[in-house]
Amino acid sequence: MDGQILASGLMSLHGTDLRMVYALLCRTNIGHLLASKTKDLFFDEEKDHFTLHLTNEVSKLEAIDDEVLKVDLFLEITKLLKLRGTKYAVRKEIEDQCQLIIQDVYEQLLKQDKQFRAFVEASSSATKLQQMITYQMSKVFSELDQSFQDFTIEDQTKFAAQVNEYIHSLPEDKQAKIKDKLGINDLTDDMVRKAIATSGTSIVFAIIVEVSGFAFYTTATSLVAAFAGLFGLTLPFGFYTGLTSTIAVLANPLFIIPLLLGGGMLLVRHQNKALKKKLLPIIVMQIALPYMSSSGQEPSYEEFIREWQSRYQEYVQLQAEKAVLSREKAAVEAVVEEHNEQIGKLKASIRVRLAEMSSIKHSIIETLKESDVTKLSISSAFSGYVLKYISVLQTIVELREAKQNRPEATGFFDKLGSQFKKMTLSLDIYDEQKKLEPIVSNMAEEVLRATGAVFMQAEREQYRALQAEIDELSQTTASVETVRDEQQAIAKQLNQQLRQIEQLIYEQEQANYGLADLGWDEPKLLEEAYGD
Repeated sequence: MDGQILASGLMSLHGTDLRMVYALLCRTNIGHLLASKTKDLFFDEEKDHFTLHLTNEVSKLEAIDDEVLKVDLFLEITKLLKLRGTKYAVRKEIEDQCQLIIQDVYEQLLKQDKQFRAFVEASSSATKLQQMITYQMSKVFSELDQSFQDFTIEDQTKFAAQVNEYIHSLPEDKQAKIKDKLGINDLTDDMVRKAIATSGTSIVFAIIVEVSGFAFYTTATSLVAAFAGLFGLTLPFGFYTGLTSTIAVLANPLFIIPLLLGGGMLLVRHQNKALKKKLLPIIVMQIALPYMSSSGQEPSYEEFIREWQSRYQEYVQLQAEKAVLSREKAAVEAVVEEHNEQIGKLKASIRVRLAEMSSIKHSIIETLKESDVTKLSISSAFSGYVLKYISVLQTIVELREAKQNRPEATGFFDKLGSQFKKMTLSLDIYDEQKKLEPIVSNMAEEVLRATGAVFMQAEREQYRALQAEIDELSQTTASVETVRDEQQAIAKQLNQQLRQIEQLIYEQEQANYGLADLGWDEPKLLEEAYGD
């Protein structure tokens, strides 16, 4: 029942009342409070600067549609309480969430306020919402008790007459109950005045509400507004109820001292969040009380649900686009992976053939080393290499003979010189031998390039067949790499689009708390976004 009342209260809010509640919760932070109180202390102007702040924020919200503010206000409350979001597609989902809001705010108030715990023990028959509202309104009206004592008897009587007029509008049985609870013999203006003067407005009003219901608060707030000058109020009563709670929070040393000592943005953010959570009981009251005090028609949920659904559908569309892009990206990446595997196999085949070609060439080189190359007729270039080959071989032979035919040395220094000469000859032989390898390799290349020679013809034909296969494989590899690169470019583009969609989804989730809690079944998601 409480959840239904709070939800209906939210749906019923409009105009300045809605914007004042929204501004108090969503446009107020520790910085505003500190700045306002500082101005109050250091400027002689008879102004409440925090009230001016709220008034200014309310005016800024005039151009925003009521339903947008209602949805934002509702989501901010669920965010502060860390409630899991739902689709809010039907009235019951909203009412169920409002029931959880009341439960959490009630438990929070119990933990924070010892006086409320005592109050609850004495009013256990009321619902949690009724207990919170009655308690807070009694505190608000208790702030006015001393002001009433300062009224003249004439003004007290005028005020009491307005209260008594409401009492006399009730059925006789309820009048009798009020008279009994007030402990007076007759419901005259003077007797009601004396009851208020003795017990205070908060007690008298609480008794009337207990008997007649919350509708009395409409009369009470109108009455206080009519006597605002006498009560010392310079702002609408709705603002006053909000300020009573807000200023109480500001006066708490646990809020102010850490900020004065400094602590950076993290501390400020923490305190801002703590401030908002402490304001939740008064926010709940300001949402629910006007509805509870009225006897109007049941509000419509349609506009609220339509506003939420427009956001939800935009979010669904983004999620669907993300799902489609993810599928496309996965498909393209799978194609890229297939191409990479194909390229890997092609390159492996090329490496195998290159190894076979290298083996054939090595075989030709070894055969050339064992052959009388002077008798081979391959090409003019081959003959030139043969001359160089023979020349180097001759040089090696001469160096070896010079080393072998060195005369025996007798003296120490002669022996030392002889050993040095032999070492020099060995190095020269090694250098000449190194010249042979590139020459023989060039000779083998000429054999492989030859067209009419019989020498190593089978190996030459096998070598050329392998080269043709490699050329074909290389061409195929290049073609596959081109297609692969095109697919990679598409995958990169899809990834960029996906990141953009994910950023938009994140922004939607930040702006609309609870969207991130909604689970997604991809087939149903795509059906919801695109239909069949």
